[in-house]
Amino acid sequence: MRLNRWMILGLMVSMSVACRQYKGAGFNQGTKDGAQPSSSPTASSGDGGAAAGQGPSAPAEPNMPKEVKVPTEAQVDGKTFIALTDEEALHGLKEGEEQIKIVCDRNAGKMNMVIKAFCVDKKRPTNIVELKAALGLSLPAQGNQNGNNSETNFVFQGHSSSLVGKFVSPINPRLVIFTNANQMANANATTGRQANEYVVMAFVRGEQFAEIAVGTANSPGGPEFFLVGFKQACNAKPEHCSPGELLTPAVESNWTSFTLFQDEDLKNSIVDCRHCHQPQGPSSQKILRMQELVNPWTHWFRDNTDGNQLITQYYAAHGQDEVYAGVPGVSIRASDPARLEDLVRDAGFATQPNEFPTNRIRNELAGNNSLPLPDGVWQGLFNRVLTGEMIPVPYHGLNVADPALQAKFTKQYQDFKAGTVSLAAFEDHRNIYPSDQKLLGDMGFAVAPTYDAQQTMMLACSQCHTARLDQGISRSRFNVDLTKMSAAGLDIAISRVKLGYSPARLKQEGIKILTMDGKPVEMDKGEHLLTMPPRRFKQLTDEQIDALVKLFEAAKVGK
Repeated sequence: MRLNRWMILGLMVSMSVACRQYKGAGFNQGTKDGAQPSSSPTASSGDGGAAAGQGPSAPAEPNMPKEVKVPTEAQVDGKTFIALTDEEALHGLKEGEEQIKIVCDRNAGKMNMVIKAFCVDKKRPTNIVELKAALGLSLPAQGNQNGNNSETNFVFQGHSSSLVGKFVSPINPRLVIFTNANQMANANATTGRQANEYVVMAFVRGEQFAEIAVGTANSPGGPEFFLVGFKQACNAKPEHCSPGELLTPAVESNWTSFTLFQDEDLKNSIVDCRHCHQPQGPSSQKILRMQELVNPWTHWFRDNTDGNQLITQYYAAHGQDEVYAGVPGVSIRASDPARLEDLVRDAGFATQPNEFPTNRIRNELAGNNSLPLPDGVWQGLFNRVLTGEMIPVPYHGLNVADPALQAKFTKQYQDFKAGTVSLAAFEDHRNIYPSDQKLLGDMGFAVAPTYDAQQTMMLACSQCHTARLDQGISRSRFNVDLTKMSAAGLDIAISRVKLGYSPARLKQEGIKILTMDGKPVEMDKGEHLLTMPPRRFKQLTDEQIDALVKLFEAAKVGK
């Protein structure tokens, strides 16, 4: 059976794939060679994570393993893999109360809003509103209050270079809700927030998790990062959750389980926080990131900047009567990136790595027919990504969606609200991006075809596979300095890169993906969890994969 689901379902962590059933239902990016790759680049693949330099725990044997305890055990040999989809990105990690206890024990004696809510008060939210309340991020009764006198502020984002960037668009925006910087100095007795403490939470539909940062102003170590995951009733179905159950208000309530992770738990997985929020490595300060820090905050909803176009596009699909992530529809117009800028600055992060100077780039595009200049501001930022110095820079233009697809999915959402499209028939509107590889590369979701193999490797791999980052985890066995890799490590890298081939090329190469009982399975392009790079971050064409294989093979000479 073809697997065409691609979504990380927060906490759907199966300790054995022996009984896993496969059925196509969800995010179906990249079924065509090279088309529609995934968000924010990392080339990790999973231990949880991705050790391109780590092979199977024992020599290949003719018998299939009884169990795949960690993702790397899904590789039997260079051409044989046990079926493990990228929806199982947290495979091998604990869940539920067992995992919550791990976080609580690690933080014994500490106190912040996350620890207070889930370790001390033992809150277990069953919907997005309860989650925000547990973190002290409830909106006032009149939710459109988003100013100085509100304890909580919010902003919506129509394009992102974050962990969830490939899911974000004007009709599926990312909510960031956070402590008002002007209220931060004072403790809040009602919520239990301490003086100078701030909380930031981000959520986008389609993911069964929310990202959280909590810290104090100018703390030398920076904020602490957490991820909370949940399940829905649909997770128990053989086909799991449909796009309709993940991309409509259904995803925001009736949660059946809840789990808490800390960045330490995720550091070797493809949902690692640290490669963005601690990009200089384990001894450096963790940071809050807001690359578009200054007016006009290009890809953020705001009613008196270009962001008003994004608000208009959102309302065209959702109307003003739908509550989104607990924010009343009429209040979404009050989205204000200036409030988030205030918090980021007051928390001590006024200097952003590779900051996107929104007005300078806007003016450059306005004078150049909407294309970045070869020696211009945006291209200079992108060049720093190309050398491996920085994470992806946001897209130079305002709109990331393909116009025809945006019209299609806007109409679908209108029809869903009118009752003429059911949850079961709801198509995945995260498939909204253009197919042009150059545009996708500019958005951070692909590599443009003009780049050579070395540049492709840097763009696809360097954010997570660099000597700057934690060298004590298995992911570090592959780094973009190939001179330091062994021939055996390069062979593993080659096998993981080849997993990104189209199904036709996989067959041509003799690469087999099997169930636990040895039956062949056909997956969509890059769907296997061990694919390097994961398609959540970058998906390469078959030709680009061929070029990387040649690069890795050349690096083996003389080793």
